[in-house]
Amino acid sequence: MEDAATRALGRLRAPEGAALTALAALVVDETTRTPMRSLATPRWLSGQVVAALEAAVQGDALREWARNRLHLESSKLQAETRSLRDLLPTEAEPPLKQLLGRKYTPNEPLLLRIIDQPAMRGLVRTVLSDTVTRFRKRVSDVDAGLLGGLGKRAAARGRGLFGNLGGMAENLVEVVKEEVDSAMEGRVRDFLTHATGEALKTVARYLADPAHAGQFGEMRLAVLDVVLDTPLSELAAEADKLEPEVAMDVVVAAVRSMLAAPDFRERVEDRIAALLAESGDGTFGAWLAEVELEQVWRETTTELVSDRLRAVVHTEPFAAWWSDLFR
Repeated sequence: MEDAATRALGRLRAPEGAALTALAALVVDETTRTPMRSLATPRWLSGQVVAALEAAVQGDALREWARNRLHLESSKLQAETRSLRDLLPTEAEPPLKQLLGRKYTPNEPLLLRIIDQPAMRGLVRTVLSDTVTRFRKRVSDVDAGLLGGLGKRAAARGRGLFGNLGGMAENLVEVVKEEVDSAMEGRVRDFLTHATGEALKTVARYLADPAHAGQFGEMRLAVLDVVLDTPLSELAAEADKLEPEVAMDVVVAAVRSMLAAPDFRERVEDRIAALLAESGDGTFGAWLAEVELEQVWRETTTELVSDRLRAVVHTEPFAAWWSDLFR
């Protein structure tokens, strides 16, 4: 290797890494100054997206990785005594509460279509049935002196006046009572069949009433406080009941279905092209400056690129390639 090449390689491999850091800074500066639509073509970007998705759902590697991560994180959380509020950044709580606490009035017909399902009908029917049953029991308890009590009094008087006719009177009253109960049972069934649908309509109407929007905003905030103050171990136990591994299977199946569409790549390319066209001559650096992250991004990215370049220049293939440049 010629002396100039040797000296230059030595500078690139110097422990202080000044030359490599300067080169890395040039790369980062060029990238941040280049309009985003010029960094890469939509076709190349869409190809990378499709390739990444295909690799992710190929076989069971992603599913197994996700399952292992879920089990690992779940086992860690099972012994966690802190609450979710302890981990939530302080600055994140006010906007989260503002989002959940805002007044929202859903569309009543849409809401009714959402809640008018077998599960909700079963819940409402059970509530109504229990209420009616408790009411009937209260009526029965009060009846200690109505039909049942009347039968006993009639029987007592009948024995004194007509002998065995007293027992007949008691039996007659019992038959009347059973008939009343039977009729009541039929009416209750009819009532529940009609009342369940009406109750769901009432629920939808109540939820869609703008006058109640503030109350439900307060309810969502109360639910948020309960979740934030619940120990992470308890939340993890509830999350396990939802079988998150199954959700992962759904995601994988959905991605595979999308990739199978013959026009998927073209649609991705069109969307990326539209996004890049919207950016116009805007640069990545300008966007970073707008969100006040330009300085930290430049520093950390320059450090990352310098580290990777440092690893490359110390390899024999790089030394051979470098030497060939000076021949």
